[in-house]
Amino acid sequence: MDWENIRFFIALVETGSTASAARELGVERTTVTRRIQALESETGLALFDRRGRQLALSAAGRDFADATRPMMEAAHLAARCAAGMRPGMSGRVTISAPPALARARLIGPLLSLGREYPALELKLAGEIEFASLLRGEADIAVRLSRPQTGDLAVSKLGSIAFRLYAHREYIADTSEEDRRYIGQGDVRDAMPQQVALNRIADGKFACYVDDVDLQMAAVMARGGIAALPDFLTADNNELTLVGSGEPLLVREVWSVTHNSQRHQERIRRTIDVLRMAFK
Repeated sequence: MDWENIRFFIALVETGSTASAARELGVERTTVTRRIQALESETGLALFDRRGRQLALSAAGRDFADATRPMMEAAHLAARCAAGMRPGMSGRVTISAPPALARARLIGPLLSLGREYPALELKLAGEIEFASLLRGEADIAVRLSRPQTGDLAVSKLGSIAFRLYAHREYIADTSEEDRRYIGQGDVRDAMPQQVALNRIADGKFACYVDDVDLQMAAVMARGGIAALPDFLTADNNELTLVGSGEPLLVREVWSVTHNSQRHQERIRRTIDVLRMAFK
């Protein structure tokens, strides 16, 4: 079987459509279709159910995907190992981080690193979900929770304090008993911030939002009290601390990279810069 056909097949399975697979692979949609047809001809299998408008894996396709996915992961590992053998501060480093954190703390130091090493190509992806290091979606992931599984190198970068904030006018115009909170998502135990809020809010939530920037917007709209990270509230004179001003909770920030990459000079230096961003 032609490896390229399998590579196109896995991309189609992972992305869910020929258009998305074509974008990821940098080819035309017709090329993806042609490669899948060639693979079906090689294997003698109908890998996709084409009876409806949606392209869905057949039973044979699901089994074939399970069998071939390790090949793709091995190819990514081989590419990482090859990259790790090239010394120096050149090549691409992709960093995945929560958008608000990336904007407030990381973009400046990373731009300085790029100016120092012009041959280094830095990509900062603002993502809430955990990017797959195994599939090569990121070289370094910055996250507020430490992964417990996987062949990963994990390093603590620092910590972030979350405190209760509200707009000054909201506090001035709203009695204590009428004050409401801005929830972090609507699943009771989904996020540590929400768990902490549940202990003090007594169910008095004005709304629930997943994104910290939207929480900030809700506070600025005089909508209630939210547990916001200090990096987001610095120098905002319209906000006021609520309560004692002590942190509601403190979350640790971690850098995560695949073990096969941890000794690469560009990875190590980039992580050092990220760590300095939390000093």
